[in-house]
Amino acid sequence: MTRTWPAALVLLAAAVSLTAQAPVVNAVVEKRTPSADFARDVQAVAGRPAAAWIGYRVPIVRRPNAAMQTTETCCGRCRLAPSTDLVVLARVQQGAVAEVRPLAVDCDVDAGGTTLVWFDGVSAEASVAWLSTLVTQSEANRRISENALFAISQHAGAAASAAIVRFAQTGTTQMRGRALSWLAQRAANEALPVIDAALKDPELEVKKQAVNALVRFPNQEGIPKLIDVARSHPNSEVRRQAMLRLGDSKDPRAVEFFAQLLLK
Repeated sequence: MTRTWPAALVLLAAAVSLTAQAPVVNAVVEKRTPSADFARDVQAVAGRPAAAWIGYRVPIVRRPNAAMQTTETCCGRCRLAPSTDLVVLARVQQGAVAEVRPLAVDCDVDAGGTTLVWFDGVSAEASVAWLSTLVTQSEANRRISENALFAISQHAGAAASAAIVRFAQTGTTQMRGRALSWLAQRAANEALPVIDAALKDPELEVKKQAVNALVRFPNQEGIPKLIDVARSHPNSEVRRQAMLRLGDSKDPRAVEFFAQLLLK
């Protein structure tokens, strides 16, 4: 019995090491501990003369249909189980963020020999706060803004939910629509009050985006609300949008709803 202890300790040490290290190969890795001001930490790296990447990991929202990478796309060590962490990578140069890449990686990423400043122990709250600045400040660069919002949507925890709700309630029409879409994939009790408000918004496009968001609820939990919108929303364009989304859903409740309309 005692002989199993050394082997168990080796496996435990390997697991801890694998969790702590940056999930990259072929990189010049500098490890850092984040300060209380993570945005300032990133800016310090961005102010260097040469371009570099920064990276860190945070807990990811669990998805029932989470897909693993295949061995054909794996470039290093591959894990058998789906990732429990979201890896956020950002390329910084000339004092600014040039690219954001949120990844749920199941194997290591090839960095192509570039410098990677890896921050161990970034909290979800600090990550969401920093990414939120990119969502708003980078609205002119839509790719960075969208990727930052997507990264927030993949964070587990209340900080991410609160940020997505805030973006779904404020900002440009396009930003609100994107946020509504990501919010709908989280818990229904978080999303429904915001979607209800969006369905009453003066802008028709926001109301349509709210309808589209209902389809993205996990386990088709948005179907009852979608039927209610299709039946009774005061705007005919919104009712039409809801009917189109119900038709796409192929849900039995939607079939019953259409049958009632046609046979009454």
